Amino acid sequence: MNVVKLLGGVMTNHEKIIGLNKIWYSLIGLDHHKDKDCHFRICTHYYYGDKVEYEVEHHGYIMDDIYKDFNTQKEAEEYLINEVLKKGILEAIDWYLNTTDDISSYYSKDQIEEYKKRTLELVPEDDVED
Repeated sequence: MNVVKLLGGVMTNHEKIIGLNKIWYSLIGLDHHKDKDCHFRICTHYYYGDKVEYEVEHHGYIMDDIYKDFNTQKEAEEYLINEVLKKGILEAIDWYLNTTDDISSYYSKDQIEEYKKRTLELVPEDDVED
């Protein structure tokens, strides 16, 4: 279990993004690694002095390119956490477990299950930062 949660605290979105990106990098690193697959951005756009948008960006080979705008930074962070990183990790795990004939050439089944466990500890289904 996460140390922050053991101490009764709540992880910030920033901490979740860092933790998930570490899992993502570890998971895809042995099979396929191009540097850009592990870069995710939230960019702030200022328009004409009164409008601000936050854009989630990702350019990669494994996931489709992402350019999605949000009205708040929190919305952008939650999208990156849940719809990009967590979803990407769980889809990669599913691929390893169900598609790859010889998973042992990449990871042991225990390693894959550990990645899944760590992902769901970082971002349980009912976990949303206030």
